[in-house]
Amino acid sequence: MPMLNPHAWRQRQELHYKVRGFFIKRGLLEVDVPMLAEACGTDPWLDYFETTQPARYLATSPEFYMKRLLANGFGDIFSLTHAFRKDESGERHNCEFNIAEWYRIGFTAEELQQEILDLVNEITGLNLPMKRTTWKQAFENTDMEKLKAEHSDWTLEEIEDYAMSTIIEPGLGKNCAEFIVDYPPQRAALAKIRNEVAGRFELYVNGMELCNGYEELANAEEQRKRFLEDIEKRKKMNKPIPKIDEEFLAALEKGMPECSGVALGLDRLYMLALGKKSIDEVLLFSTLPQ
Repeated sequence: MPMLNPHAWRQRQELHYKVRGFFIKRGLLEVDVPMLAEACGTDPWLDYFETTQPARYLATSPEFYMKRLLANGFGDIFSLTHAFRKDESGERHNCEFNIAEWYRIGFTAEELQQEILDLVNEITGLNLPMKRTTWKQAFENTDMEKLKAEHSDWTLEEIEDYAMSTIIEPGLGKNCAEFIVDYPPQRAALAKIRNEVAGRFELYVNGMELCNGYEELANAEEQRKRFLEDIEKRKKMNKPIPKIDEEFLAALEKGMPECSGVALGLDRLYMLALGKKSIDEVLLFSTLPQ
């Protein structure tokens, strides 16, 4: 695959400098955390790279380390780093990708969504309006009963994921920044649950997902319960079982401040800003199949 020319790379890096400047202007502290971790997230829908001798994981995000910093008084923080997810390749996916992750003390999910929109508009120059759509509303025009009949051997979560990626997602965020909010509790991941919905959200622009965010769960006991439930799901899916991050749980036990946080795919943001159709058009080297 041809390498980006210096001019194209300079365009991308100028956007990268603007992203860093956005956070610094707002008073966030940049942190640098390990990408080779002793433990890993348990999310059944994420596959990870694992090393041996000694056993380590290439981090799917900097989340657990950053939350340990939050529990140690670091306040509002951000990280611009690399993340790794196995078996992900395509026009919008690369096994190794660039991520912006940040946490805001005392922010609600709605306040963080506004800051995300501010960042997206500043970097892309699109001046997109915000739209919020609940998870339930997103599925209103999808014939779930038909999909259940066609895929009777699938779980409900698998059918919902299929519907989202093939039917719903392409129509999200048309000429706007559309936040999908109020996820069902079983999809809370690391988010709080209030009034029977999860404080989780995702942003879509022109059919492309840009970020995943939470009003962060800070209860160590509940988080351990979710980890164990994830592991049971992974067993049923015949997926590898990662080591639970006890240091992260200890940080929650110590006390993490009330906050909201988000992980945003920088390569996709740069695709949007530069009018590119494929992620390899904003990377010097990609892992897309040749």
